[in-house]
Order: sequence, then structure tokens, then C-alpha cells
Amino acid sequence: MKKAILLTVLFTIAFFAFGQTVIIQGGTSISKLEYTWPWNNDPLFEHKLIGYSIFAGIEYLDKRYFSLSSNIGMIRKGGKIEITAYDNESNTYFKLIDKVYLDYVSINTTINSKYPITKTVTAFISFGHRLDYIYKVYHLDLRGMKRFAPGLIMGGGLKYEISNVQLGLRADYYLDFSKIAGWTKERIRSGVVPLNTYTVNLSIGYRIK
Repeated sequence: MKKAILLTVLFTIAFFAFGQTVIIQGGTSISKLEYTWPWNNDPLFEHKLIGYSIFAGIEYLDKRYFSLSSNIGMIRKGGKIEITAYDNESNTYFKLIDKVYLDYVSINTTINSKYPITKTVTAFISFGHRLDYIYKVYHLDLRGMKRFAPGLIMGGGLKYEISNVQLGLRADYYLDFSKIAGWTKERIRSGVVPLNTYTVNLSIGYRIK
């Protein structure tokens, strides 16, 4: 919680001191879980789940080839399980689908390396630290769950600028530093690990400085 408060304070200070472009972005998240029972290694919820991603932030200390960004928003991660079952009455096979949703509040600060392609189009790659906090869980009892999930965010994309308006497309990969949950010491074989979490977002920004 202290880290989240500190990042929020720094985000606010950066906005008033160095804020140049306000950006809102939204799109989809793509993720899956590696969830195994403690008595075997059969994976559950390992199929990809499509969620959502929405963020608001600022880009500041903006130079020709470099800038910093800070963002706060919400992202849905999770996983899906698909089981093929047999119906004796109809003598047919059918598919059972179950899903797990993990909703996070996410804060990140990234370093952006930019490459101007034309006067209006710029390509960029970004890298930085992030801190996620689980605020809602759907359809899964995560015993020993860690509410905070620190990690890295890495991505890239394109920006198109018209006067003070900025339109963009970006893709990001979320790398977690630790498992979000584990079993007790007696059943330490397994855990819940978000794997391969990606987001693809459209963005719109407005330059205020």
C-alpha cells in the first residue's frame, strides 16, 4: 500500500511540474493462468482469456528521442479452461468452458525511446516498472493470495500527431516478479501464476504544454 501511495504522489507531482501530454488509452488484454492442483501437475485455466485494459496518464520531459510516461488504470487478467465431456443420453460430445477473472488496479512509469519516421508519425519502445493491486476476483479461491503484484511492463507502438492531438496504437507485455498466490507449506507444489499477459490499446492524447 505504501508503494501505491508513493507512486500516486509522484504521479501527481509529475503532472503539475512536467506534464506535457495527457493520454487516455483502452483496449484488450490477453492472458492465461497456470493453475495446478497440489496432488498432480495437470494445468487448469491455461487457455487464453480476452479481458480489457483502460488507462489514463501523462507523458512528460518530452524530447525528440526520449520521454517519460506515468499511467494509472484497470486491467482484467485471468484464464479459461475447456473440457470435452460425453453425454450418454444424446450419445454426443460437448465442450464445457469455465473462466477466472482477476481485476487489477495498475500503476506504471516507463522510459520511452522514440524514433521519428515522418513529421507526424513516431515509433517508440518503452520499458518500466509497474505495480498491480487485485481488487476483485471472480470464480476462484486464491488461498494465500498476494494482493500486490510488482513487475515490469515492456512495449512499443506508433503515434500520429496533428497539432496538439495525438493518436496512437501500442502493445505491451506484463512480466510479473512473483506468483500471485500459492498453497500452504503442506501443499507447496503448486501455485497460481499469470503467464503471458499482453495488452493492445488505442490511445488519444492532448498536448497541454
